[in-house]
Amino acid sequence: MSNPSAPSGFPQDIPVSKETFENWCQMITVPDVWTCVPKSEGDVVRVCNWAASAGYRVRARGIMHGWSPLTIAAADGPSVMLVDMTGLKTIRRPTPGTGDQLAQVVVQTGATMDALMNVLEYSGGGPPDLGFGFPHIPAPGHITVGGALAINAHGTGVPTPPNDALPTAYGSLSNQVLACTAVVTLPGSDAYAAHTFTRGDTDAKAFLTHCGRALLLNVTLEVVKNYNLRCQSSFPPTATLFAAPTGNTPPPGSVGACLNASGRVEVIWFPFSDNPWLKVWTVAPTKPAGSAQVFAPYNYAFSDDLPPWLTGLLKQVLGGSPEFTPDFCRGFAGFAALMAAPDIWGASKNTLLYVRDTTLRVTANGYAVLMQKQQVQQAVADVTNQFAKMVDKYHDMKLWPINSPLEIRVTALDDPSKVGTASAPAAQSPVISSLSVDPIVREHAWDVACWIDVLTIIPDGDPQKAYEFYAEFESWIHHHFADGFRVNPEWSKGWAYTAERGAWTNETIIDAARQTFTDGRSADDDWSWEQQALDKYDSAGLFFDSFLERLFGPVMAPGPTA
Repeated sequence: MSNPSAPSGFPQDIPVSKETFENWCQMITVPDVWTCVPKSEGDVVRVCNWAASAGYRVRARGIMHGWSPLTIAAADGPSVMLVDMTGLKTIRRPTPGTGDQLAQVVVQTGATMDALMNVLEYSGGGPPDLGFGFPHIPAPGHITVGGALAINAHGTGVPTPPNDALPTAYGSLSNQVLACTAVVTLPGSDAYAAHTFTRGDTDAKAFLTHCGRALLLNVTLEVVKNYNLRCQSSFPPTATLFAAPTGNTPPPGSVGACLNASGRVEVIWFPFSDNPWLKVWTVAPTKPAGSAQVFAPYNYAFSDDLPPWLTGLLKQVLGGSPEFTPDFCRGFAGFAALMAAPDIWGASKNTLLYVRDTTLRVTANGYAVLMQKQQVQQAVADVTNQFAKMVDKYHDMKLWPINSPLEIRVTALDDPSKVGTASAPAAQSPVISSLSVDPIVREHAWDVACWIDVLTIIPDGDPQKAYEFYAEFESWIHHHFADGFRVNPEWSKGWAYTAERGAWTNETIIDAARQTFTDGRSADDDWSWEQQALDKYDSAGLFFDSFLERLFGPVMAPGPTA
């Protein structure tokens, strides 16, 4: 029997209804969007073929834990079909590696990282066999694998022998992909079908990070034998943590010194406070004396288990009485120092996953600055000094647009030489990953990215001062790191700010992002190639929203068969 409320001709056996889309920070809300719930990968293919004939766009929807309009923009809605992928969550038992090939796992893209990490860890049968894992993962676990891959999600991790030198690529999750199955139109056909690319295929690299310009059904990921991690929290003074280095040697106790020692660091610094929260992860096969063993993730309840209404209340309080912002920031920083578990140890996922849905719904802007590892401490000193100067400048004007932390992490890049493919040709780096490796990266010997995020709760109806701060800070980032570095957008966050209209409105910076993935690259590995490759496999231009049309341009004529 047909569903009278469904769009005309929509498959009768696939549930569909109108729902409100709301992203993580509640800054993009689109009511009454058609949303369907496929039960199989075949259902997704059928929806895509229906959409091609009905003139609809198709957008994959996961947990909606994102900031940017890569799923749907505020102005979109009519003639958009959201496909709720969360029902496609099968995870096959990992298969052991053979020879030079590491173990691998096949997972549908609607599965969450929580579910995937649980399956991987317990595939070994329990301690002392810890199963499998990744060198690092994003902090939130309630996100879909497909969403994480679309934006080259990352955690923090740089190979640091002798203890932390896992035999795999350390870049983003996208760089762990060995194969992926996408919904595509193959050259010579306008019908959408499921097609599998292996990592050595010429066009595979276009799908590894795609910003929502493709729809992946399942992926095969390279995994390593799991390991135990120690995570130590401390609250050193800014003068120690952010001290400028002498030459290439970071001062004792600084971010760079901790990075050199462990390879995994994160800084969370509330403005107006003097003691940032520093997390340092260290591979430790056996439990160190003094560490508390943890058997599950999310071990910072004071910051993760907050009621949803608190974000709304803070928007009202900080909007109506912004002069309380310094006290709020100092108070939250002091509370964190009092409550954070100082030293925990356990299977990798139990210290790497620490952000839940009940964390404050902050707005975030983010950048990845590519550099040499030895340059990290100077970069941290410069960034934190500029951030503090700007916070003080706005404070002197009796303005407090930033009420949440500056966050800093460091990761290795998406080096394809570390990815084990079963046969030639070799893997290639994701084309538009923020961590992508290309000839300029190799020429400058860049080996890490320093991730810089500025968070804030934007008061209802008054975002302009936050936008102004973000635009000024972003402009400084681009100018300060113009020579000898590379600034890439963090796709999932806010970027390309103007003071008047906020994120993704600065066309100069959007153009600069495209140019970053073009300069010094061959014609089969640049932004234009990425655009044409994705167009070639999407003949009806299904996988767009209004922002992606601006970013990638409208669908182009399909290119020649690879």
